Amino acid sequence: MMGTVTTRRLVAALALAWPLAVAANNPPAVQLESVRSRITELESRLAALTAASADVGRERERLAAERELAEARVHENELVLVGAKEELERIRSEVDRLAASLASRREVLKRHLEMVELLGRPGPLQLMFDAAGHGDLERAVTTVAVLTAGQARLLQEYSELRVEHATRLAALSQILEEVKREAGELARRRQELERTHRRVDARLATLTRSRNAADQELADLRERAAGLERLMGVLAERERFTGSDDIRRYRGALPWPAQARVVRGFGRHYLPKYATYTVCNGLRLDVGSGAPVKAVFPGVVAFARHFKGYGNMVVVDHGRGVYSLVAGLATIHVRVGQRVSMGSRLGLAAPPAEDGNLYFEIRVAEKPHDPRRWLQLEEVE
Repeated sequence: MMGTVTTRRLVAALALAWPLAVAANNPPAVQLESVRSRITELESRLAALTAASADVGRERERLAAERELAEARVHENELVLVGAKEELERIRSEVDRLAASLASRREVLKRHLEMVELLGRPGPLQLMFDAAGHGDLERAVTTVAVLTAGQARLLQEYSELRVEHATRLAALSQILEEVKREAGELARRRQELERTHRRVDARLATLTRSRNAADQELADLRERAAGLERLMGVLAERERFTGSDDIRRYRGALPWPAQARVVRGFGRHYLPKYATYTVCNGLRLDVGSGAPVKAVFPGVVAFARHFKGYGNMVVVDHGRGVYSLVAGLATIHVRVGQRVSMGSRLGLAAPPAEDGNLYFEIRVAEKPHDPRRWLQLEEVE
């Protein structure tokens, strides 16, 4: 990561400039470590969500992770920049202190040089000759030795201060460049964050619109199912057909209403489109367009017309509270009250549809049963 590499270079530069505070005791450093740990976690999570099977819920999670990752990366760079600016201020303070010390040493050294000049051009040697003439040679030697040692010390300190000052100035120049780079990286990441916000917000808005449409469609599905329940309740209250044969004796041996492939079976199903579960009370079948749809057992037609949400629908009363239902017909070939035999044509199948073009149910005492338990085992693929 570019921010991490830059930070390493920054730490290497600061090693020459000023002893760094222990990271564990530095709140920005602790925050930076926490943010980078969160970035690693988010990157792993985002990769897992991207690889997972896509549905609305997963995509919302992925978008939230993308947004949070972009924000974490900006926060990481902000903390790096804060640390760099703090070090910059420390180095500037040290440079100022060294400059003041250097100026002070320069004044002291200047006074020493002035003192030497007052002694005359021969300098300390002349001082010793004069002292010898007055019988005070030992004191003169001591004075000259102290003076020489003091000047040497002053020169050494001055030289060391100059080197240290130059080193701090070089470090200051380097960290100024690092701060400039980090500021540029922060600006780039903020722009990236803004783009991520716009993209995520746009996608979430699309998902919300799709979800609203899906919710409405799901509500329509439930309303259709409720409407069918009411219809079957009404049909059950009418005078029932009493055939000579009991359909329940042939359970598991009834013919299929058409040559078909099962698209959705009986029972509870998860629908990714709606991100929820729904119940299928029959079978959704894929039938050839225009194929004949037949009665599975003798009975009387109890309903034969268009029904909201199901299209053209035929309900056959087989007696003893057992009904069969086919819906999604292109055309209906029977009428209410008409007696039908096993294999009688009820209508023709509609054109193919994504979730099957024919719906088939069997109900006993108004309760839906799994049609596969009533039909023959052979299912035409």
